[in-house]
Amino acid sequence: MVPRRTFLFGLSAAAMTTQSVFAKKKAASRVLFGTNAGGTSKGIYIADWHGDTGEIGAMTLAAEVNSPTFLVKYPHARGLLIFCVSEKEDGKVRSYLLEDGASTLKEISQQDTQGGGPTYLSIHPDGRSLFVANYGSGSVSSFHVRPDGSLSPVVSHFQYKGHGPNPDRQEKPHAHSAQVSPDGKYLLVNDLGLDRIVVYRVNAATAELDLNDPPYWPAKPGSGPRHIAFHPNGKFVFNVDELASTVDTLAWNAKDGSLKLLSTVSILPPDFPVDKARAGEIAVSHDGKFVYVNNRGHESIAAMSCDEKTGALTVMQLVGNGGTTTRHITLDPTERWLIAANQDAAGDIAVLQRDHKTGHLSEPVRTYPLNRAMFTLFV
Repeated sequence: MVPRRTFLFGLSAAAMTTQSVFAKKKAASRVLFGTNAGGTSKGIYIADWHGDTGEIGAMTLAAEVNSPTFLVKYPHARGLLIFCVSEKEDGKVRSYLLEDGASTLKEISQQDTQGGGPTYLSIHPDGRSLFVANYGSGSVSSFHVRPDGSLSPVVSHFQYKGHGPNPDRQEKPHAHSAQVSPDGKYLLVNDLGLDRIVVYRVNAATAELDLNDPPYWPAKPGSGPRHIAFHPNGKFVFNVDELASTVDTLAWNAKDGSLKLLSTVSILPPDFPVDKARAGEIAVSHDGKFVYVNNRGHESIAAMSCDEKTGALTVMQLVGNGGTTTRHITLDPTERWLIAANQDAAGDIAVLQRDHKTGHLSEPVRTYPLNRAMFTLFV
């Protein structure tokens, strides 16, 4: 664990500058928070966001829904389309409209995902297709998004089979993410249970998926690939291994949809037992120079520098997460702040300050109570 202190790898704490000059970007005015069932939270919450100070306003319920643990957005003529999975329901995905100036979400549609425990979704760059990973059942589904924001029934569905070497976590397939490539031509599905990233070709017009050739990239046995993020240059994919607490840098070939391992880095201190930690979410700065991944169990966030030529990552720093069991991290639009959604104990949203030049993070500068906090989406 990292209780209120910072671990630095090869750097002194004094090297962390607190009076940095940040890029002048317009801050998002509002933010949505997803939560999990079983506590006092009732769904999706909305609040004002102050990007100049990193402060969050009063949180109010925007939509009452069961376990909206992952959200994505897409522009609409009347505001924003908001899509969410309902993780604790038996495979539900919903679409909402957030009208300009409104503080509540209007439900447009909901569909079955044909799988259990959906945990992740991504939307095609043109907004016509939505993809959902079903962790509980180990499957992936695609949907067509109609012009009004409503979802079609499932267009393509792939059920995985098999297991990995870890009997507790890899007893069967567990599709943990379904991330569309920046050009919209491919869908990459991380299966934690099978230790592979499955690749599909995407038909943007219909949301149909076809298995790529090669069909998948094999991760290290027992590593448990969880989530990925593309480098802004489009040449690298960063893969978070939940069970190994490592991050792989993969070369991405956008012509044939193939992946190749380049390097791997651990995001835990050498003396911390791997079986006591679970790597989580990943965030990449817009300039591609820095990558952030949270460590559950160790209760920290790793700040890493990225070699722009090779994609290799170097851990610079581990800072406390401000709570217990961070489910999600993200950078705000100004990239002056990193937000951590901590789901366990009382649950809270932690705000950490980020140095634009060095990529370093402060310890949490403030926290806000939110029971079973799971996700942050700036709108």
